[in-house]
Amino acid sequence: MTSSELPATLASLPFTRIRVPARGWVFHAGQPHPGLYYVHAGFLKTFSGSEDGRERICGFPMRGDWLGLESLGSECHVSDCTALDASEVWHFPRSVLEDNAVAATLANLCARQLRDHNAWALAICSLCAERRVVEFLEALGRRHASLGCSANRFRLRMTRAEMGNFLGLKIETVARTLTKLQAMGVVDVDRREIMLLSKIDDTARAPQPVVRDRRASAGFRMAAPPPAHAHAPM
Repeated sequence: MTSSELPATLASLPFTRIRVPARGWVFHAGQPHPGLYYVHAGFLKTFSGSEDGRERICGFPMRGDWLGLESLGSECHVSDCTALDASEVWHFPRSVLEDNAVAATLANLCARQLRDHNAWALAICSLCAERRVVEFLEALGRRHASLGCSANRFRLRMTRAEMGNFLGLKIETVARTLTKLQAMGVVDVDRREIMLLSKIDDTARAPQPVVRDRRASAGFRMAAPPPAHAHAPM
């Protein structure tokens, strides 16, 4: 991917390349002078924490996604970001917002991110554990396909615990659900290697009572599961 694939209003702006090792930090909550980061390569995790030590994963950005939009208008970053794989991000200073065309482009990006957040909030609050995991894997498959990779076979960069945190499920529930989906012939799981074998049947897709995970909390963000004809988001 090159700078020409950025939105036209941002492609000509100066930026700083930052290479981040696996499990390295991109930014911390409370870090002053937040800027914007474009994910050029890699796989990352954004999350928010509380004073009493609770942590909530907000999303798993991939190539083509933006980081730091939630901190616009703040003097400091309001969330944390680490790399789950060796990554490269392009940093744009906040001063780019002084250009009206750039500000309008970023406003559109923020709006899309909010729509994605709302779509996942609905999915987590209204779907059973099995459906949450399926939606998550299918969304990842669409994202990989949008990057020219296989939509059906990919590697999970996050741990089961991180997946569960994002989906509002305990790690044991994630493990049991993956085992069940494999027995149903929906996926093939080999540690972190995932192969989507078929779409889950209509019966499994029907509305089901939600069993809430008492140790899970609401409030998360990831690229929403778009319709098949929609552009994959991050």
